[in-house]
Amino acid sequence: MKDISDKVIKRIKEDEVQPYSKWRFILHRFVIIILFAVSVLLGSLASGVTIFQLTHAEWDLYQHFNHSILQFVFLVIPYFWLVFICGFTVVAIYFFRHTERGYRYSAVGLVFVSIVVSVAGGFIFYKAGFSEKLEIVFQDKVPFYRAWQECKMRFCMAPEHGFLAGKIIEVLPGNRIKVLDLSGNRWMVATNGAFWRGRLKPVKGLKIKIIGRMRGKGWFEAKEIRPWRGWKCSPNAATRCCPGQCGNRGLRGLSEKNK
Repeated sequence: MKDISDKVIKRIKEDEVQPYSKWRFILHRFVIIILFAVSVLLGSLASGVTIFQLTHAEWDLYQHFNHSILQFVFLVIPYFWLVFICGFTVVAIYFFRHTERGYRYSAVGLVFVSIVVSVAGGFIFYKAGFSEKLEIVFQDKVPFYRAWQECKMRFCMAPEHGFLAGKIIEVLPGNRIKVLDLSGNRWMVATNGAFWRGRLKPVKGLKIKIIGRMRGKGWFEAKEIRPWRGWKCSPNAATRCCPGQCGNRGLRGLSEKNK
């Protein structure tokens, strides 16, 4: 043992090794803890949006799609946010492992705890309304995310089975609207007697989802018209979930935006 100690001391002197200061260790520990907390926070936000999307998925639309229930479920699953959750869970575990006592815990246990914490935090963000706001921000500000959501809806669209989605390009007298669907086809839609959800009104430029019946090539009879944003609007859609699509003020803003 003494030989080993002598060798270590000799090597330290030869290499002129200097000990790190106490503040360097404290700063390193502080940074690790902050990064761990940020990873958990971001994972919770992603979990909250996932909960929001799954909770407000319009499962009743399945009957209008020409797909199996399994295919429909895969369409509804928010892969984008699940990838975020997995990514931030891995990052959180990595930084926790680098804390003072993090090495003592098993990887499996840390994964389980991280997921539980993310889901619990996600429920808090969901109940507080942050999940809806984050979804809206991504829809408005992130082009590839918006395109991905529209691609999912385009795949689901099935006029022959009673489901149509697109944008109003003209409002006509006699309770009729012209709609440009997600595939670029134009439709004349009769809205007489149709139920408009979320305080919607027919406004040029408004994106909508329509449930009804195909009456012929280019003709569609609407029974129910729903807001476009997300799969489904919450009970407070007029003020929170669908700003720009629910309520008169929001409709005017969206109309001007799409001109």
